[in-house]
Order: sequence, then C-alpha cells, then structure tokens
Amino acid sequence: MDRVSKVKPNTKFLVVAVLLVGVAIGYGINLINPATTLITTTKYVTTVVTSREVTTATSTVVGKYPLTVVDSLGRSITINRPPERVVSLAPSITEILFALGLDDRVVGVDDFSNYPPKVVELINEGKVKTVGGFWNPDIEKIASLKPDLVIASSGTPPHIRLKDKLSELGITVIYVKSTSAQDVNDIFSDIQLIAVVFDVLDRSSKLIAEVQNTLNSITQKLNEVNASKPKVLHLVGPPSWGIFSSGGNTFIGWVIKTAGGVNVAEQYVGWPQLSYEYIVTQDPDIIVITATGLDPKAVYEEIAGSPIKGTKAFKNGRIYLLTGEADDVLSRPGPRVNVALEILAKLIHPEIFGFIQRSDVINITQFETTPVSSISVLEGEVPS
Repeated sequence: MDRVSKVKPNTKFLVVAVLLVGVAIGYGINLINPATTLITTTKYVTTVVTSREVTTATSTVVGKYPLTVVDSLGRSITINRPPERVVSLAPSITEILFALGLDDRVVGVDDFSNYPPKVVELINEGKVKTVGGFWNPDIEKIASLKPDLVIASSGTPPHIRLKDKLSELGITVIYVKSTSAQDVNDIFSDIQLIAVVFDVLDRSSKLIAEVQNTLNSITQKLNEVNASKPKVLHLVGPPSWGIFSSGGNTFIGWVIKTAGGVNVAEQYVGWPQLSYEYIVTQDPDIIVITATGLDPKAVYEEIAGSPIKGTKAFKNGRIYLLTGEADDVLSRPGPRVNVALEILAKLIHPEIFGFIQRSDVINITQFETTPVSSISVLEGEVPS
C-alpha cells in the first residue's frame, strides 16, 4: 500500500476502518470478440474539477454470446451464455444487480447486502442465501449454490484470493472496482460492465443518466453562486476507532469535493490514520462521521472530550453522525451515489441546498444543550 499517513497505522484499526468503509465497498469496458459491433462512445462530463478526468472510454458491445470482457483486474473473461445463477460478494455489487432489474438471477449475497429491501425479503424467504461476510466469504457456501457467475471486488484482498480457488471449481468470477472506486467514473464502469455481461446495456444507460442528472444539478448550483469551499473531515467511526479518514483518491473523497467541500485528508491516499494534531491544524468547518449502531450522545461526549472540540466544526455545531442508510450510501460506491451527493451537499452548503431532514443524519452537537429524549428533531426540521 502507498503511504497513507504521517502516523503509522495500527494494523487492527486499519482492518476495522477499511471493513466499515468498504462494506457496504481506467474507466471503460473493453470487450474482445470476433463478431463485435462498435457503438457510439458516451461521455459524462461535470463542471467540477476532480482528481481524474470525468469521461468514459469507447465500449465495444456484442449482440450475441459468447462474449469476452476485460474485468477490473485486467483479465479477459469469456461469458458463454447469459448468467442465470449469480453470487454477489459486496453490497455495492448487489445494489447494482438489483438496480439493473437482475434480482431474479441472484442466488447469493454477502452478509451485509441489505438494499434494496427486496434483498432482505428474498433472504428471509430462503430464495437468496448469504455466503459469508464481506471480508470473509465462504467458498463452500458459494460453491453449494452452483453459480455460473460470481461478481467480486478488485479492491478487496480476500476476494482476490478466491480467484484461483473458484477457477479450480469451474466457477467464473468477474471483478469490478467496487471498494477501490475513486470517483463516479468507476461506479459507471462497474454498472456498465455488469450490464454488458447480462445484455442489459439499455438499463444501465437509464441508471447512469439518473445519477448524472443529480450530479449536474449540484455542480450547476455550486457554480452559479460561486460557492465557498468549507473544509470537511470524514471519520470512519468515532476517534476511538483509530481516527481513520478518506484520502483524496477514494470515492468518499470525490463525493466531498463534488458536493462543494475541501477534503482535509486530500493529500493522502486510501484510508489515512490521522492525528489529533493534524485535525486541529487543519481546523475543519464540518465533520462527518459514518458509523451504524452507536449511541449518538456517546459519540458526542467522546468528541467533546477530545482535541476536536477546538475545531470550527465543534464550535459552530457542524458535526454529523451518519447512521443506517445514510452511512451505507456514503460508504458504498454504487447506484445510490446520487443520494450520497445530495446528503453531503446539504451538510456542506445548506444555504444553497436546504437543511438536511433525515432521521439517519444526526447533528451530535445538539446533545450539548438538548435533552436526549428530544433529539428526534434535526437541524432545519420543524416539529409537527
């Protein structure tokens, strides 16, 4: 791994941080087939300057099987017929499959796949089986489902280690970027690759257009008013989890920038472990914490008892805990990236996009003066 921090990470904390961020966690699809048809290149352009050029590459699409695709590991994979029994090893992959209307092909998912709600329904009905955790998929459970395709994350080492074992069992596996996605291009790439494999490219175009519309709307509004760019710090869980953040080459880093903020961890790659000294020196205007299942008041008390209380974010009451679905959409580089953009745009620029009104986004600084029992009202909400 490249250098990620001035502070040497604790390995145990690093694993936990990457797990929580990834759980959920060159643009383009290259197809190789003697009988192929070249289609017009689609270009996605935004008015925001990002770390990489926002554009797609030319795609070559075949009309009939067998077809050969190049996955995100750079391997040429031949698909002889439309996959009928598919196993997804990441929540973001599961979301793409269901968003493309391929739920009838899915027979297995990882333990953390919980969206859309139909996924949970199918699991409870026994029609879809779970095959282990995101970081520890069970190859025996996968094989027992007799899949003709497994879709895995190239950004997740345990998934990569399954490659040869699955091949020995005669199971085809394709890797998409998933948790290694750096921006919306990589998400679009994953969507299109899966769509090509299942011959539903028309559905992917509609899905991508929905995301692009939100992206265009946000960037247009930011440019129209020449919006300021507040400093934003993302934390994977409270500080006691290791003070891990999102570097400049991560999907979350891209969301922060696109929503009109400046990522205070921009100079780092991957998931850097920061120090209190660094955070206080950077003095973020806004802090976003992603974690599910925690007591918001306890998170506030931890923050209030740390050097972070000296930052503008704490003093001005702009520290937010994203839980449940809000945590998922920001942590998973998938088809709900438009929702992640909308959430952060409202947190960073409420004067442009309005105040956030979601029960899974909690301004924890409210606990300083407000009784715990009344913290159901979020910033900008009016009680009924």
